[in-house]
Amino acid sequence: MVSGEDFVSPAAAGIDPTDFDKLGERCARAPRNVFIRTVGLKEGCRKEWTNYYELPVEYTVESYQSLFSLDNDTLATRFMPENCPRRRFLVVDDKVDELYGERIRKYFDHFKVEWRIVVIPGEEENKRFALVDKIFEELCDFGLHRREPIVAVGGGVVLDVVGFTASLYRRGVPYIRVPTTLLAIVDASVGVKTGVDYESKSKGPLKNRMGSFYAPCAAFLDKSFIATQDERNIRNGLCEIMKLALVRSEELFSLLEEHGARIIAERFQGSDFVADRVIELAIELMLEELGPNLWEYKLERCVDYGHSFSKILEMVAEPPIMHGEAVNVDGFFCVVLSHGRGLITSEVRDRVKNTMKSMQLPTFHDGCTEDVMWKGLTDAVEHRHGKQRVPLITGVGSYTFANDISMKEIKEALAEFRDLRVDDKTQT
Repeated sequence: MVSGEDFVSPAAAGIDPTDFDKLGERCARAPRNVFIRTVGLKEGCRKEWTNYYELPVEYTVESYQSLFSLDNDTLATRFMPENCPRRRFLVVDDKVDELYGERIRKYFDHFKVEWRIVVIPGEEENKRFALVDKIFEELCDFGLHRREPIVAVGGGVVLDVVGFTASLYRRGVPYIRVPTTLLAIVDASVGVKTGVDYESKSKGPLKNRMGSFYAPCAAFLDKSFIATQDERNIRNGLCEIMKLALVRSEELFSLLEEHGARIIAERFQGSDFVADRVIELAIELMLEELGPNLWEYKLERCVDYGHSFSKILEMVAEPPIMHGEAVNVDGFFCVVLSHGRGLITSEVRDRVKNTMKSMQLPTFHDGCTEDVMWKGLTDAVEHRHGKQRVPLITGVGSYTFANDISMKEIKEALAEFRDLRVDDKTQT
């Protein structure tokens, strides 16, 4: 019997395309897709049809300099469907519109592309279905064609909301991502997840509880947008990069250790290519992890590092904490868990902590109570189908998974967590 945990589609289970006969007798009129069985069935079943279809998924992540320059026609020409007016439907973050709105409008005017721009708020508290509804109404009024892409310009919230909207409108229309924050460049723009938060009557606010896996046509990256971010938002993005460094890359960690504070001060616009290498490594590492497992058939994912306790912390923290900040707090708590289990030495723990502190990344939050951490872990168990599957580092750039973290262990780790924070205050 196949368990719920192990059930996947035939393609994900690794059935060879030349061995489809295991699914049954091929239907003569659709021999690659429909299979019929009349023997070996479950009790009471007389006949079984299996419909098999491999969903083609292909999207590019492309790096540019000055996307809205009049010398760059990428957004004015790419994925412009035939038999359709030369026009664009854009959803733009309100802060981005303040900074770049005039330039965006002049850009499309220059290339004689008709445009409709819908401006939405990009903060996490606005990531609710109401924004999907707002965009839907604008799409209906605009009369978006079935093969005409929506263009999302903004941070992770905007990209997630627009992607979810695109997956629902007419059961799926194309969309293009244009991330404008460091966090969105290295995280939200790379994979295929979309979604909005949900306010549960029984459990309160739940992050990304409504959503879909829905790939864009492409993600067009332009790190010049980072130049207009404040340092807190840049650090917010670096927290996700730190996550990848801890589980996958000594090289990336060393770059942050040596150059992190400087590239923050330079807002990733330095001329020595360190910032470029940091972004490129982060993107490549994410794609390497996501590519073979886009639909998360495999639930043990090292890129979930920092996402076991942080979802609840992020939703309930007062004052509010940003997504990357919550991930880094979670990530350092997991460093403490690793240390408590003997998976890493004190030297490794302190090296990680000192590197985080050199970039002023948060390593503690007062919202990290026993109740919040346990709720986070409980939610992670639900999300990961009955097991904790918590990624823990075994060194910089290597990891394992834990399935047996107890409340006792959380209490002990929180005590060390707080002691390390006291040490910081003493030193300052």
